[in-house]
Amino acid sequence: MYDLGDCKLGKSPYRISKTETREEVSLVVSEMARQSSRKLLIISRDLESHIYNRSNFIDSLKNLALNGRRAQIRILVSNIESIINTEHQILNLCAKLPSFIELRKISSEYKNYNKALLIADETGYLYRGNASRYEGTLNFNGPRASKNYSNLFQEIWEASLPDRNLRRLNM
Repeated sequence: MYDLGDCKLGKSPYRISKTETREEVSLVVSEMARQSSRKLLIISRDLESHIYNRSNFIDSLKNLALNGRRAQIRILVSNIESIINTEHQILNLCAKLPSFIELRKISSEYKNYNKALLIADETGYLYRGNASRYEGTLNFNGPRASKNYSNLFQEIWEASLPDRNLRRLNM
């Protein structure tokens, strides 16, 4: 993987790079979230705490939601229970900023979907073909692939519904 200091969402030269470790995935996720100004889409089995429950990532989500008038953060997960049991910080953000951050459980129609995906401003992406592993591909300026991934995300999103456990927490 190359130095993320050179990566500018939507401005860097088109370049596909790879992740191999948990730390690399965490750095890419945090950096894309930090640079995002409009839209962040995430698919994860259980919002891995060591990636998505870090303060720098949570702060980036909060800043995106509060600083972008039309900001949209949508998150799809398979295992809502594990997020609730680990008291994931994203749950607090969803409760405080429901107009900007939505979390849904992936429908049974897609229960075997075992990939992890983050799309930032429909320009940058991190795609892991196996959510259990950290090997993935990323591009800070890949609008064509990002559009394809966004279409897939939208298809899964439309088939999914807010989980009743989440509604109970937001009351």
